[in-house]
Amino acid sequence: MARRETALQAAHGRLRELIGSEFRSGDKLPNERDLAERLEVSRATVREVLGQLAAEGVVTRTWGIGTFVHDGAERVPVSISDVTALRDRITASGHRPTLQDAAVSRATCPPDCAKVLGLAPEAPVWRVDRLFAVDGVPAAWIRDHLPLSFDGRDLDPSGLVSIDLDMFEFLASATGMPVCRAEIELAAVLADEESTARLGVAVGHPLITATQIGYGSNGAALFHGHFTVRTDVLTLKISRGGDPQPAR
Repeated sequence: MARRETALQAAHGRLRELIGSEFRSGDKLPNERDLAERLEVSRATVREVLGQLAAEGVVTRTWGIGTFVHDGAERVPVSISDVTALRDRITASGHRPTLQDAAVSRATCPPDCAKVLGLAPEAPVWRVDRLFAVDGVPAAWIRDHLPLSFDGRDLDPSGLVSIDLDMFEFLASATGMPVCRAEIELAAVLADEESTARLGVAVGHPLITATQIGYGSNGAALFHGHFTVRTDVLTLKISRGGDPQPAR
């Protein structure tokens, strides 16, 4: 199994390189037989890799017509500079956000999360998993952890399985304290098996992951989360401002 995955990854990389070097946006690719000969792999492997590339948005496939290099549709720019719902950021960019999958469950708090939230190691917490899509394409997988209660108030995040309720909105209502500051740490990674299953990309596909901590007005951490973003669907924009420099 591992050997086959390695072979698929190699074929995937070679076909992406071939497309990038010899074809332009809108060009039709050779048929599966010709591609298999050029890459020295089986037609079944080519067919599977093309399916992966279609899921990643690299190519488009039309039954009975052929496979074409994607026309380079605009990626959706999403600002992470403001404490704003991801749903609203996507909508503000002129695109349609949907929640393709969501689940709320009790879980054991991960060590890094426990430290941030001020909980004992392995304390019970709420875990919220949500998969956001942009115009029907899986784009961001978010896993948040938050305490079972805050300042004497029991938290019930079950409403977060709907796109109509965002984490920031929920916490403001449930705790009486809006999230006024969020810290985000970004990293570039390659897709592993879990993110592949969630986001529909091939193993090794470039992704952006981030750790996010939301703080209330009193400085207490309200939630700790991780989100993983498809870079071929979303671009993350950070705006930094400051006082203008005096003229000299």
